[in-house]
Amino acid sequence: MSFFLRLVLVLAPFFLGGCFFDKPLTSGPSESVNTWFLGEWKHTDKTGATSRALVTPADHDLYRVQITHSEKGASTEYDFEAWASKVGDSTFLTLRSLRATAKVPLGAFVFLHPQMLKQNEIRLRPLHLASPSNATSMELRAEIRARLKDGTLYGEAESSDWQRTAEVYLQKDGVTGVFTPLRYEKRWETQDLSGTFRPQQPAQTEDPKSVGQPR
Repeated sequence: MSFFLRLVLVLAPFFLGGCFFDKPLTSGPSESVNTWFLGEWKHTDKTGATSRALVTPADHDLYRVQITHSEKGASTEYDFEAWASKVGDSTFLTLRSLRATAKVPLGAFVFLHPQMLKQNEIRLRPLHLASPSNATSMELRAEIRARLKDGTLYGEAESSDWQRTAEVYLQKDGVTGVFTPLRYEKRWETQDLSGTFRPQQPAQTEDPKSVGQPR
């Protein structure tokens, strides 16, 4: 069994159901941040293992994805940056690992197809790719186009549905252009800027009129 296949089997129960690659689908973002993807998300698999993902904007076209996977009393944290990658008429997510762990190499890329099912429910589908881990971006896109055409790109049985448990609302500073998550402002708990952010649920006494819909 190859190293990458072992990683896929380890990570398949939660967010990363696809293979790892050395190159991204696209070298940079094809679209701006889709605010429907932002928020805190939760997924529980058939074994009872729980994953939580916090998706916030790192820039106008980049996401920060921080995942905590809990299983059998142990937790593992993962950290990624992500962006939208257009291939033909389809949009995928390219994720790059920002933290080396025992299961995910630093700088490794993984690709997912996001599908919003409802306002607070998203389905993530891994891609079935036979390309080697060192395939070029052009080779990866070519295989995706071919598999989209013959209907073999997605593994529906491997897809995972996530529920949004908290939302992130944004404010962009006109001078710096930096996005600030309004809902979680001053509620982060982290030791340093490179640490994992841990969002706190909004207080129940918060004025419901201040809660808007995702943009």
